[in-house]
Amino acid sequence: MGRQQGSRSGLVLQQYRPPGRRHSRIPEVGIILVAVAIVAATLAWWPRSPKPAEKPAAAAPAPSPIRVASLFGGATRNGYPTGKAPSALRLKWKLNLGQGQTQRKPDNKLVLWKGSGWTGQPTVVEADGHTWLLLGAYDHKLHKIDAATGEVAWESKWPDVMKGTNTVVADPAAPSSAKRLIVVSGSRRGSDKSVGDPGIAPLRAVSFETGKELWRLPVPKTANYSQDVDSSPLWFKGALYCPVESGYVYKLDPFKTRVVDGVTQPVVLARSPRLYTAADVTAHPDAGGANLAIEASPSAAGERIYITSGSGHVYGLDRKTLKVVWDFRTGSDIDGTPVITHDGHLLVTIEKQYISEPAGVYELDPSKPPASAVVWYSPLPTRGISEWAGGSVGSAATNDHVNDGSRPRMAAFTGVDGSVRVISRDVMSDRTVNGPGPGGTAPVPREIFADAIGGSISTPVFAGNRMVAVGFDRKVHLYGFTFTAAQKTDSKALPSPDGRFWRVKTRELDSYATGGSIESVPLVYKGVVYVGCRDGYLYCLK
Repeated sequence: MGRQQGSRSGLVLQQYRPPGRRHSRIPEVGIILVAVAIVAATLAWWPRSPKPAEKPAAAAPAPSPIRVASLFGGATRNGYPTGKAPSALRLKWKLNLGQGQTQRKPDNKLVLWKGSGWTGQPTVVEADGHTWLLLGAYDHKLHKIDAATGEVAWESKWPDVMKGTNTVVADPAAPSSAKRLIVVSGSRRGSDKSVGDPGIAPLRAVSFETGKELWRLPVPKTANYSQDVDSSPLWFKGALYCPVESGYVYKLDPFKTRVVDGVTQPVVLARSPRLYTAADVTAHPDAGGANLAIEASPSAAGERIYITSGSGHVYGLDRKTLKVVWDFRTGSDIDGTPVITHDGHLLVTIEKQYISEPAGVYELDPSKPPASAVVWYSPLPTRGISEWAGGSVGSAATNDHVNDGSRPRMAAFTGVDGSVRVISRDVMSDRTVNGPGPGGTAPVPREIFADAIGGSISTPVFAGNRMVAVGFDRKVHLYGFTFTAAQKTDSKALPSPDGRFWRVKTRELDSYATGGSIESVPLVYKGVVYVGCRDGYLYCLK
């Protein structure tokens, strides 16, 4: 037929001519065959894009190095993966956190505070072959600490003492590792600035890698006495929710900033209305304004953000707009964070201030109207310490995160009356009580265990079949639970979600004496307890 010669610029066809017919034309069939040959050769040479099936599979995203992202772990605030629980408390190391100056509220006198305070629970990041603790302390600094040795990698300066728990957030689109993880935390306003100063901006973010500041958010003055930030911000469904003491919750994009009056600030996506009423201002008088402060941290489930306020409310906010969609008013002071149980209920601690009813702990069902939301109320003795008249200042804890359904559902909390208590969430006693909120008479849950720890404003931590609690008796307490199978007819038996019944025995396994009162929430992680103390030290107990 003929001969094809290829070149990179194309193909050359030498036409075949039969002898004696120098001017005859190629038959149509021949033309078709030659054309097919040309196309085949062209396709063989031309570079082709791979078929969709031939594309390499996208690499799976790297697992997050953040292990404990915020106070009590995350969105529901009901616990975090602790790993195994410790069997005893022995000192591995302690770090001197130092001290810092701050302005005492009652008389505005400058005083020195040591160590760490409420809530003061470290967060945890595992990166570069190390387990890192991040802790804000009374020395005005956020510390990045090697959890194995207690050595400090960096310290970042804040304007005042740091009380609350920081929050660690990962930006998957960050251009460099120095900006991939950021740490957001608050402090008191700064004693060099008077209340009302527009330059007060204690909510700040720094790079996890370097400790360098990335942005800060100014906090406005309202009828509340304070412009501090004690809350632990919450990362939830692509936004950071940040309460400030003056009565607002901000919804931020922590990875986008703008410069306002020379200050690099995060982009504000939404802000709640002021979370108090005119009646609250009158009912909660305090030096320098009214006691309306939001010192709690937000929790979240579904389309709602939950927050408690010193104005005496438990609010449910629409997560997109931050408008109030649910409001349970107690009239008391509330500093504890609302904890969301696995069945969607809220555990809320109540202080004695501003109310005639006993203070204590509520379980609320926020799927119901406030007037019918009370599940039970556990009252505490009206006995106070320091500035607290009674009740529970810290948050309640639940064993949901360590319960696979085979153990009774329990809650634990401390009181300023001097106690730590564990109660059943499912079995009620023969008592009823009127709590400081709508709904009238409420059942009182059965108490499983109580112990004297000198009063406390901290929160217990469940870890496996054990619990750690701290208080003003200057000790870290380790308790163990023993579960013995029982019959349904046993009057002391407690049910578990899987239908079985148990007797629960609680005993103290060990304790460790520190050099001062303990206000901070312990962190239990992989068999180790980390807790800051007012004696100036962070303790590592193993």
